[in-house]
Amino acid sequence: MKTVLILAAFLAAALILCGYTNIRLPVRRREGKTHIACVGDSITYGCTLPLFFLRRYPAVLQRLMGEGVQVAAFGVNDRTLQNTGNKPFRKEKAFLQSKKYRPDAVVILLGTNDSKDGNWISADAFRAQYGELIREYRALDPEPRILLCSPPCAHKPVNRFFYITNDANPGRIPEIAEAVRATAAAEHTEFVDLTAPTAGRRELFGPDGLHPNAAGAAAIADEIRKALNP
Repeated sequence: MKTVLILAAFLAAALILCGYTNIRLPVRRREGKTHIACVGDSITYGCTLPLFFLRRYPAVLQRLMGEGVQVAAFGVNDRTLQNTGNKPFRKEKAFLQSKKYRPDAVVILLGTNDSKDGNWISADAFRAQYGELIREYRALDPEPRILLCSPPCAHKPVNRFFYITNDANPGRIPEIAEAVRATAAAEHTEFVDLTAPTAGRRELFGPDGLHPNAAGAAAIADEIRKALNP
């Protein structure tokens, strides 16, 4: 029994440290800095990354942006942009926390989970609901800068086991990327293309082919940094 408990504790700790849970620590807003809210799903949360809180893209972005900036991660695993999806981001506490953070800039990276067959309706429906999310952030005072990121490419898992963490529809990602681009143009927000830089770059992803590894998180952070500081 003792051995079983030790193994269970070890497994629980491994799952937590690799971002498989949605444990969140409160974000303490530090005054006198530029505040960036990174909003998204498991790619933002850092799922599958060992010591995810140090290696996920918002953590890398923090190091790239320097001391004058505070980057906060508001990612929740498996969440959709659309409220019609199975796990809408806008119904999560993280969404409310991201608004209370009073960000100067909001970086939104959602859409991968919307690609699932049970969540996808149409590009028009996706764009309409994206507009609703944008208006939620535009209602903040002061109004933050908003950057819409297209989802990274999705690749095949290395084996059947990793379909557990990859049930997205890779073939739908380009359509969603174009919907994000069109939304950014229609809503007059900034667009960050994360689809093209990750196309054919299997080495940037972990075994499930969906979640970025450390190199992938660094590549995503660098693209966003270039958009924030062109």
